[in-house]
Amino acid sequence: MIIKKIQLYAETIKPLLEWIKENPNDKDVKYTVTRLIRFYSNTPKELGLPYMYSNAALQEAIKLDIDNPEEKLKWITWREQTNKSGLKDVGRKNGIFHLEHIVPISQIAKKLYELDDLDLVLPIYKILIANFKIAWILKSEQKILDSINRSGIRTPELLTNLNIHIKGFNN
Repeated sequence: MIIKKIQLYAETIKPLLEWIKENPNDKDVKYTVTRLIRFYSNTPKELGLPYMYSNAALQEAIKLDIDNPEEKLKWITWREQTNKSGLKDVGRKNGIFHLEHIVPISQIAKKLYELDDLDLVLPIYKILIANFKIAWILKSEQKILDSINRSGIRTPELLTNLNIHIKGFNN
């Protein structure tokens, strides 16, 4: 089943990737690609792709008495993080929760830039789908992760070694 909105993003990114093939040093267009990647990941409900979450984030949500915590962690966006109907967090900067791209935007962009054949939209779409790995984690987990591997490739083994257990990724 093709998710139409992600297909639209893939179709939008395609001419930008073609431009980058011819103009590999164009930082403005590369920035545009990374912004589009970030935007497509902001709407899990519209895409039908739930966010993941760490065991620690779930335990914290339970402690905060958040209604239906597993469902909230799957579908609440960063915009709803501080809402009473969301994660009831005190703030995005000084709060408890952090929405982490398990596959960093820079890594998704790198995979897109490495595509050899840009004749079709499908390879772009497949990269977007395969790398939609975003999880609610605790700020404390984010600090550990960033100190070890801020924007590199994050494997299930790495997260397990850091004692960060993401449901659907390494747990």
